[in-house]
Amino acid sequence: MEQRSISNALALLVLLLCCLIIYAIYDLCLKAKILRAKLRRQGIDGPRPSLILGNVPDIQKIESKELDSDASTSNLNEPLSLDCRSVLLPHISQWTNQYGKTFSFALGNIQILYIGDSELVKEISLCRSLDLGKPSYLQKDRGPLLGKGLLTTNKEVWTHQRKTIAPTLYVDKVKDMLSIALESGNTLVKAWEKLVETEGGIADIRVDDDVKNFMSSIFSRVMFGRYDIAEKGLFSKCRDLMEASASPDEPNGRPFYRFYPTKINRERWRLEKEIYRTILEMTKKCGVSEAKSMIHTLVDGSKHGKLGPSTPQQFVVDNCKELCVVSLFVPGTTAIWGLMLLALHPEWQDRARAEILEVCGGQIPDTERLSKMGVLKMIIQEILRLYPGVGFISREALADVHIGKKLCLPKGVNIWIWAAALHRDPQHWGSDALKFNPERFANGVAGACKIPQAYIPFGFGPRTCPGRNLAMMELKILFALLLSKFSFSLSPNYQHVPRFGVLVEPKYGVNLLVQKL
Repeated sequence: MEQRSISNALALLVLLLCCLIIYAIYDLCLKAKILRAKLRRQGIDGPRPSLILGNVPDIQKIESKELDSDASTSNLNEPLSLDCRSVLLPHISQWTNQYGKTFSFALGNIQILYIGDSELVKEISLCRSLDLGKPSYLQKDRGPLLGKGLLTTNKEVWTHQRKTIAPTLYVDKVKDMLSIALESGNTLVKAWEKLVETEGGIADIRVDDDVKNFMSSIFSRVMFGRYDIAEKGLFSKCRDLMEASASPDEPNGRPFYRFYPTKINRERWRLEKEIYRTILEMTKKCGVSEAKSMIHTLVDGSKHGKLGPSTPQQFVVDNCKELCVVSLFVPGTTAIWGLMLLALHPEWQDRARAEILEVCGGQIPDTERLSKMGVLKMIIQEILRLYPGVGFISREALADVHIGKKLCLPKGVNIWIWAAALHRDPQHWGSDALKFNPERFANGVAGACKIPQAYIPFGFGPRTCPGRNLAMMELKILFALLLSKFSFSLSPNYQHVPRFGVLVEPKYGVNLLVQKL
């Protein structure tokens, strides 16, 4: 009997091992191959992938060639180019030339369908199905940074999070945040005035930290009341985690890489734990406050509705962390690029400044006055066209999804849409698509682009960024205050090197020569 039991146990163990091997072969090799075959039958082709790593080796080879080419042909005297596509993602540019605007490739066992066709993007933007959700790899590969918050969840869990967070960012709520933004902006203006005076009338300022401090001050008060997040280092920890998540050393697509105890992974795990503790500590302190802030809304949301696999504490932490990343870094990076573009185009500084003077007449900008600043709105729209807050807009087909009459997305395929490439397509934006020209938005987005749905600085469809009204208000306040007090030009110390990480950022920051008016 005992020998038979051992034999049965061994047989069961062998069976389980065989099942695991079969599943691993399917997941690592066959699944992506089946998806590619389904796409190929619809006329969508792409580079041939390797067995385990997919097209990761091809990407690394193309990027290496691009780096060598840049090193051998770089010329500091060349005019600054706003076309950064081949620099940021040379493999996307190369494959677009080879296979057209829509093609497929693989990152390990993750099958990607890249869509650069504006008509197809329009069809996708009209899709309201919850089966077109966020990719599962975001929670896995970006888990320490994004967790299971609004940016990564799907279906009922996402619906509950959206209903919890979105109402706090409606237009009427954003109006109440105007005084907070003005106070933060005036603090920045006073700091620059003092610095310019100290430097004798003109100062060389690296604007990155000042702009992000402006954004963090607003976020601190909106999220936690008047509690200063800088005291607990939440801002710097989130920044460090973003840097770690965007590490160029990470070999995207390598199976189970997120479990390897590498130096960068250990740093991510450490920061994730520290941020978790910091947010919970700050949440407890805010709990005794009578003033209603966004953290109270998250705590209330954690007590009701579908949380999925998250605990109430994890629900609060993940959404707070995501809001921190999105509210601080996305509009902050847009503002930094915007100051660089305005420094290049003093004529648009003059036009915006004249409008601000006419509308405000020396008074503090309020909601009504901001709404009358048409030139400033055009400038911000053009900044968002050239340097949108999002990098890739990604989706995953959670079931077979039909897009219009031409395309069926098979379950499991991931789609990538690169906003910066769509926004630079001369076919839809005209021959000056690579130039800074806010005038194109004089008649709105519909007048600027042949396919308005191809303008997606805040995403599209049901998952359009709920914080877009707050972001626009922050940018208007920042530019209005700075332009009314200063003129600026690019510093000789500025190096135009866009870098693609979690966001597209200036690798060496932005230095401006700032002069008080």
